[in-house]
Amino acid sequence: MDIKPLDMKSDNRGTLVEAFKLPADGQVNYINAMPGEPRGNHYHMRKTECFLTIAGSTEMQVRDRDTGNLMKVISSGDRPMLISIFANHTHTITALEGGAIVLIWVDEPFNPADPDTFPEEI
Repeated sequence: MDIKPLDMKSDNRGTLVEAFKLPADGQVNYINAMPGEPRGNHYHMRKTECFLTIAGSTEMQVRDRDTGNLMKVISSGDRPMLISIFANHTHTITALEGGAIVLIWVDEPFNPADPDTFPEEI
């Protein structure tokens, strides 16, 4: 058996934990999101991220940077759905009343030297 404590990155929005980094398959994170505190407000030029709300409920906003089209999706642990965000789409996720736990898969591990994360408000 091997036990590895994980770092928790916490602020007013909640907590982010980078659970698994798989060089060939990406990265799995989860967030414990505080209600009404948006996370994200950024886009990627090459990454795909997939979000699954597993407890509580969230609102995901996604804007296509090419067309300006804005989409909003409400998801919850009671009605699970996989939301895939593709490159060049600005996105933010906000937990609704009571907060939420969200599982996130990214198609490449986070590299602080090349983060491919560009801040942009929805």
